[in-house]
Amino acid sequence: MTRIIIADDHTIFREGLRQILAEANDFTLVGEATNGDDLLVRLREVPCDIVLLDLSMPGISGITLVRVAREIAGAHRIIVLSMHEEHQYVVEALKAGADGYVTKNSASDQLIAAIRKVSQGELFVSASASQAAILRDMRASPTELPHTRLTRREREVFDMLVAGHKISRIARDLDLSIKTVSTHKANLLAKMDAETTADLVRYALRHDLG
Repeated sequence: MTRIIIADDHTIFREGLRQILAEANDFTLVGEATNGDDLLVRLREVPCDIVLLDLSMPGISGITLVRVAREIAGAHRIIVLSMHEEHQYVVEALKAGADGYVTKNSASDQLIAAIRKVSQGELFVSASASQAAILRDMRASPTELPHTRLTRREREVFDMLVAGHKISRIARDLDLSIKTVSTHKANLLAKMDAETTADLVRYALRHDLG
């Protein structure tokens, strides 16, 4: 039996995942988490084979959470569940240590296929993303400047953070939720190996991106 932990902060979505898993006879649900910190506790306490990980949760989240979850001792594999279809997100998730990437608009049979494939040590990417393009980008030159790997939306958030705007202002100006902007911020910080907005400002000044 493949032991699975679900990490998602939406109750209805978790209920849907439970139902999908229950219909398969080779999976068993061994834990659930509603935020990143809770997931890290579960991973240290509960043996599992697969983590179904939502990128957008309270607390530690996004690419940073993938990296930390991967660093925790254990043989678990990570399948990211995300609303984002852009292959940049997929590339960053896989580079951070994810073994699979499934968009939330995928059919349930894709999720089942992802779990079975990843549990066998293979990589799985949703049909909505081009795996060839993703693997090409993963082999991109390491000398490429970090800011060039940002998605269009992440670059918008980056520019506004560097300009001194708060998350609430960015969310209003870009017509996004605060949670979504926070996820973009976490992802771009991880891509740029930065810890704070001050680090981003210094980077922008160093590379004349103001």
